[in-house]
Amino acid sequence: MRKIDLPAFDAAAFAAAYGPWAVIAGASEGTGACYARQLAAVGINLVLVSRRLPALEALGQELAAEHGIAFRALSADLTETGAGSRLVEATADLDIGLYISNAGADGAGNSFFGVPVERSLRLLTMNAANVLEAVHGFGNRFQARGKGGFVIMSSGAGLGGQPWLAMYSATKAFELNFVESLWAELDGQNIDIVGVAAPIMDTPTLRRATEGLGMDYSIAYDPAEVCALALAMLGKEPLVIVPDGPDEDKIPQIQADRKTRLLALAEWGKAYTAAATA
Repeated sequence: MRKIDLPAFDAAAFAAAYGPWAVIAGASEGTGACYARQLAAVGINLVLVSRRLPALEALGQELAAEHGIAFRALSADLTETGAGSRLVEATADLDIGLYISNAGADGAGNSFFGVPVERSLRLLTMNAANVLEAVHGFGNRFQARGKGGFVIMSSGAGLGGQPWLAMYSATKAFELNFVESLWAELDGQNIDIVGVAAPIMDTPTLRRATEGLGMDYSIAYDPAEVCALALAMLGKEPLVIVPDGPDEDKIPQIQADRKTRLLALAEWGKAYTAAATA
């Protein structure tokens, strides 16, 4: 399994900035469960969300026993219209400081024209509409409380078009551009957001999708390390792009170039807005 050199992480500072409650959408296994374990370890209470309520309850009870945190398990299908807004409403009684958007996987080899259009629309709803709803709802709550954070799990597939993953690639590109834009807009508001262009990771989803194909899982990353990197970079960078794919040697430059462009556009936007309102 490929390794990541993880930066220093101040657990106490993180909990103070993004606690006392976090919502993890897509928490039943894989990266979602990794986020849950890492946040529970720093004392943050959890709202665990997925379609599989028994798996959420089991994970929550495990983490409550191990770390003394409180948890709430919510069953939700994030491919359904309005699910993002319903998450915001279902946690109205909790002091949420962090929202992690982690749902949205799609298997490779799907022809856009070879599957029903409803399948593509469900993926669009999950990775665009419901991300938008949740970020808008929780973001307004964060502005009212004066702090908060978002982690949006995207994919390296969003860095450019990817055949036989057309809708997945397109919706993940939406997430990356959405995060970059909000990162600049939220500057100075004490609300942080980071997007993760995730690489191939050795998750249950990957194992199920590649069963019987003879895949070499040593080329995949440890999902726990990808999650730890994302948490460490929250408040520091707009995007985390983990080297992967045919152009992985160019990834550091791609990440730097995107940030340079974003900062330039942010300055242009500030100047334009100032001139327009003068």
